[in-house]
Amino acid sequence: MGSTEGSRVGFVLKGFPRLSESFILREILLLEAMGLDLHIFALRNPDEKHVHERVAQVRAAVTYLPDRFLEALGLVFGANLRLAARMPLRYAVGLVEAVAHSVRELDPATLKRFLQAGVLVQRALPGTGVRHLHSHFCNDPTTVAYFASRLSGIPYSFSAHAKDIYTQRPGRLSGKIAGARFVTTCTGSNHDHLERLAAGTTPILRCYHGIELDRYQPGAERREPSRAPHILTVGRLVAKKGFPVLLDALAIVRERGLDFRCTIVGRGPLEPALREQIARLALQDRVTLAGALPERDVAELYRRVDLFALACEVEADGDRDGIPNVVIEAMASGLPVVSTDVSGLPECVERGVTGLLVPERQPLALADAIERLLSAPELAAGMGRAGRAKVERDFAAARNVAPIAAALRDALAAEPAREVLHAVGG
Repeated sequence: MGSTEGSRVGFVLKGFPRLSESFILREILLLEAMGLDLHIFALRNPDEKHVHERVAQVRAAVTYLPDRFLEALGLVFGANLRLAARMPLRYAVGLVEAVAHSVRELDPATLKRFLQAGVLVQRALPGTGVRHLHSHFCNDPTTVAYFASRLSGIPYSFSAHAKDIYTQRPGRLSGKIAGARFVTTCTGSNHDHLERLAAGTTPILRCYHGIELDRYQPGAERREPSRAPHILTVGRLVAKKGFPVLLDALAIVRERGLDFRCTIVGRGPLEPALREQIARLALQDRVTLAGALPERDVAELYRRVDLFALACEVEADGDRDGIPNVVIEAMASGLPVVSTDVSGLPECVERGVTGLLVPERQPLALADAIERLLSAPELAAGMGRAGRAKVERDFAAARNVAPIAAALRDALAAEPAREVLHAVGG
């Protein structure tokens, strides 16, 4: 049964649709299938070349908030001036908080998000029936939801993932947690960290991203004796994915006389440096940079390769992955995984059972693990089968989205304050 008008959830996202955030698209589709009525508010339009085909299945309307203020000065400041006139004290308190934080951080980002929240409350929310806001990522989108809640009285919740948790001041994040109805996060390690910051103020739910099992299936017999084993890695070409370490490890594997080929799927700022490294290591005949690919094409690649490798690492500023969704997808596809023991990866990749884990930034250890599985196809196949079973048991998408749906229904069922109805014209 669908939600009724006036009981809609506003999803606040940094951008929509985004090719790298298939897990958010999956969650939206499952929440809609579970009867939630959504409206998406995106802080910008990514305008990416490739879009997941399932974006067309989303029923929610999408409203883009102005991101380039110089192109929308009249809209931004007009909406905020009208809001300030309607609720001068509340607006002034929020503005002072935003300015103080921007000055303290020497960064105007918080003030910008406050002004976007003003547009959201004054221009975007009226008439939508939204009575609860839920944001993905606890940095910019949750900053907008936080200020929108302060201005309108509409409650909010948020999902925290990885970089967004560990690259902002703990005190700032604690304040967002304290103001939220609930918080979800995608790994046990994240959950424990957020529980400490919450100090009992707010429920913290651990909900793995999960996948739809029918979309990722093991392939047929993978290795023909005449074919070189095929290694796959997928991710944005950014530092925390550890691609330079992986390339160094592959060079070691080649020097040991093992035949292989490797496909790297993804785009990002490191692409020129990775091309240079591939040339310097003379790996051009072994390693292919395939660029970004749609979800369907990546799913087909999983079925055709022999091993998945990803050398995740924690950066100096705290940036890291939680459990990369591609690792779960690879395991669901029956692939053994070689990765590192950082963040939430040990919750997914069971060492010696579904794959091998090594310390971060250790190309020699990574090469040893890759060589071990390439040299023992039966061992690798057994780990792949165990990985599929692990995903079926712990990472089915519907099972992990169901608690989020229940928490959102509870939030919608709470009696809205009068100020909410007044603020958004309800």
